[in-house]
Amino acid sequence: MISPVSAQEVVLKYKVSWLGLTAGKIKFVIQKEGPLIKLRARSKTIGVVKLFFPFKSEWTTWIDKNGYPVKSRIWRKRRGKEVLKEYIYDQKRGQVIRFKKGKRSVYKLKHFPVHDELSAFYATMNLKLTRPGEKHLFWVFARKKDNPAILRYLKQEEVNTKCGLLPAQKLEVEFGFESELIKRSKKAFLWKTKNLVVKSQGELAIGHVTGQLINLDCQEVRP
Repeated sequence: MISPVSAQEVVLKYKVSWLGLTAGKIKFVIQKEGPLIKLRARSKTIGVVKLFFPFKSEWTTWIDKNGYPVKSRIWRKRRGKEVLKEYIYDQKRGQVIRFKKGKRSVYKLKHFPVHDELSAFYATMNLKLTRPGEKHLFWVFARKKDNPAILRYLKQEEVNTKCGLLPAQKLEVEFGFESELIKRSKKAFLWKTKNLVVKSQGELAIGHVTGQLINLDCQEVRP
């Protein structure tokens, strides 16, 4: 299980590419904070892509002992325009409270408890899948409602990493919504090695965006 111990933190760094260009980077931090675990993803575009699509974001979610969000904070800056949204997850009552621009909105859930996209990503890393064809259903709050996200274990295959070729589980994630983490995407592929997502790929209208884990500890992940 990927989990921080006491005050320590787990840091995962991803290089993002699009159409063969290095497009951005993501830093995903997992840290213990009192009785909760804090997940934080910082992302930004870089290089040539930044020139025509300047983008920065910081998404922080605090999850409980069962892995479900208690609260989250999403900040985004795109082409000079900043947006901040904060959420409180009342999992027992089945509602999510959003604060944006001083306005409070309450959304009732049909299915709960729910994940947000960040906690669902973390849950996927820790999910034990034993055979190809296996499926798992996540309920994810996005676009003002609870949505199904179906995770499928497609097959075992080798994936190219900074540590060379490694055996990995190839997973498909089908969203019942348009992802905020992978903009305009409703489907993604993940390659998981020893509870680490070492590669991700989101399908876009033009090509696809790929994330590659670049700070792998080769001694830990090699068979």
